[in-house]
Amino acid sequence: MFKNLINIHDFLKLAEKIKQGSLKPVLSKLISGKQEKIKKSWEHVQNPPTNWWDIPTVRERWNYLISGDAKIDYHEYVFRRFLSGMTSLNAMSLACGTGHREIRWAELSGFRSIDAYDLSEARIEYARNKARERGYGSIINYHVADVYNIEMRECYYDAVLAEQSLHHFSPLKKILLRINGFLKPNGYFIVNEFVGPTRFQWTDRQLEVVNGLLSLLPEKYRLRWNNGSVKTKVFRPGRLSMILSDPSEAVESSRILPLLNEIFEIIEIREYGGTILNLLFSEIAYNFLSEDSETQNFIRLCFEIEDGLLKAGDLNSDFVLAVCRKRNNNK
Repeated sequence: MFKNLINIHDFLKLAEKIKQGSLKPVLSKLISGKQEKIKKSWEHVQNPPTNWWDIPTVRERWNYLISGDAKIDYHEYVFRRFLSGMTSLNAMSLACGTGHREIRWAELSGFRSIDAYDLSEARIEYARNKARERGYGSIINYHVADVYNIEMRECYYDAVLAEQSLHHFSPLKKILLRINGFLKPNGYFIVNEFVGPTRFQWTDRQLEVVNGLLSLLPEKYRLRWNNGSVKTKVFRPGRLSMILSDPSEAVESSRILPLLNEIFEIIEIREYGGTILNLLFSEIAYNFLSEDSETQNFIRLCFEIEDGLLKAGDLNSDFVLAVCRKRNNNK
């Protein structure tokens, strides 16, 4: 309806939330302004294990696809490949959330300072406490701020970090041009991102494969967290419901790669899928935390199907790691 501005599945999802007693927070979001909606969406600091990144085997798969070693994560891979031997690095992190990624970078040493920004006061306070606990309070500087408005020194940062944050920015080109200005001529823009369909307007082929896999999974693996309802099908969300819930979610995600190519030189890109797995495991990932053989066999089957479709070009990767530099004419 109206190019999927709204659809019946949005109303069914709302009815389910009301049934679960979640009407109050839903209404609170609906009557809030755009900026307040975004803050409300990201004020929590703890999440239940309901997403694909909560599954240890999935994270090991990311590592393998990016670094070639299931035990080496992308932070260590990028640091070894591009930043090894460098000292007193100044870095900037966009939309840092609860701060765990900045702590991981600080663990690798080499950084003099990491300036991290987020709109959520609750998350910044949580991040500051965690950094102090780990002994990195003097290295990581967490700030509550809108990166569109803060004043920054030009050509100051050795690295700018965008880790699952760019798909929340709009206008996207404006922030990328700002980042270009913040970087030193030989600095790196390190991007770990969802680059799939804008506003989660999943392709027909994605939905076909995900729902086919869902139909193969025993019911015990399809039980949703907390309420025990059974996940039977994945739908394309209405664009209006996406905007009303969180105006920043995947707002220009499909433009990320084209704009990176336009503004920066992409010197390395690693695709790590998620086109099927992200949708499939959403809400039910906690059922796949066990290391028993049955669970692991189902996970491997899902991996093989996604890998095969990506390799055949039947689907594109929704998640990528990209390491970028300024173009010569921007130096």
